[in-house]
Amino acid sequence: MRQKRKSVGLIVLVLLVMGALSLLTAASAAAERPAVMVTDYSVEPAVLMPGDTGTITLTIRNPFIDFSSSETALSVDPSGTTEQTTTTTSSRGMSAKIKTIRLASTFQHTSWLVEPTAPTQYLNLGTLGPGESMSVSLPIAVQRYAPDGIYFPEVYIEVDNGDNVRFPLKVVIDSSELKLFEEDIPSMISLGESRTVSITVANNRPNMVNGVNVLVRSSIADLEFTPQTVYVGSLNAYEQRIVSFMLTPHSTGTQDLTFETTYKNGNNEKLSTMASFVTAQISADVRLILVAAPDFVYPGETARFEFDVANGKARAIKAVSVVPATHGLKILPSEYFIGDMDVGDVFTASFDLHTSDLETGELTLPFELRYKDVETEKVYYGEGYSVALEVRERPTSTVPTTLLAGAAVLVIIGIGLLFWMRARRRRAQEQ
Repeated sequence: MRQKRKSVGLIVLVLLVMGALSLLTAASAAAERPAVMVTDYSVEPAVLMPGDTGTITLTIRNPFIDFSSSETALSVDPSGTTEQTTTTTSSRGMSAKIKTIRLASTFQHTSWLVEPTAPTQYLNLGTLGPGESMSVSLPIAVQRYAPDGIYFPEVYIEVDNGDNVRFPLKVVIDSSELKLFEEDIPSMISLGESRTVSITVANNRPNMVNGVNVLVRSSIADLEFTPQTVYVGSLNAYEQRIVSFMLTPHSTGTQDLTFETTYKNGNNEKLSTMASFVTAQISADVRLILVAAPDFVYPGETARFEFDVANGKARAIKAVSVVPATHGLKILPSEYFIGDMDVGDVFTASFDLHTSDLETGELTLPFELRYKDVETEKVYYGEGYSVALEVRERPTSTVPTTLLAGAAVLVIIGIGLLFWMRARRRRAQEQ
């Protein structure tokens, strides 16, 4: 009976050892299969917009794995003694044969999200050795009606001699656009005056956009813009930038303005617009007013001209000066510089004309008014003034002819009275 129990125990022991050996063999066989994993990925652009195309770039790797397998032999001699012999074999990881890589979605509500364009999948990419990595780019397209949200399409990697891989990829869709806002656009501009108009370009997206350009245009040909286009470049997420243009109207009336910004989200070109307007009208300007000037002058005398310069504009001006626009005449000063003028200021400018070298006759003396815009430094010419002056020939006698004629008449009358009185006396004596 005891001998029988001993035989059963040996049989059970042998079965347990054989089971353990089979598990080790299976584990060894599993270890010899190559393992492929996704170590990194990127989406470009980082945040997609509805209708965009983009690229998902994957980095896949076959890990470098050293493993060993053991083989155990068990023998039982006739006396019942068990002898175990173990043989260990070491080997390196195997190369993985990549058969297919493609995008797929296991969720119905994201099945529309991304679809490969061309090719729809990558076939037979080759062998990926132990410890080697590979980068694969998958083109994607987002439907125009795609709602905003975060989605997880899957990349599917089919390994011919190993386990297949499914890996979820995070894809963000956001329909936010660049916005344009009025920063400083005057409602009224004087005709011919240059004013600065400014707008704000705001990136409302959670990712950077590139190639930002801002353009201003109008349906009215008489609006001049300097410059017409401003290059901004890149705008970071939620960044704002102020852009300015110089506007000069050449006709009166309400005139439309359209601001456009073009930009790229990845390689996808986008456009945002904003409409505005300005009114150009004739308003009070800088004026040159003649205060005093002689009607005529004799050669050798000095003629003085006095002007008032009045700033009738709605803002200050600078570098104001009055300049005689004549050549060959001795007028001093050659330029009367006034400088800065606030709104409503009035200053006096005077000039002296020396006539010693002038011939007799009539002259026209033009005077120019110049000033600069405080903001733009642009030079403007206000309405000038022309003064008429006569240079007369100096008379030869200092006594006027009328006085001489009057004196002669008085002398004649005096002589007549004298003769009349004498004649009257004679008549009285004779009587």
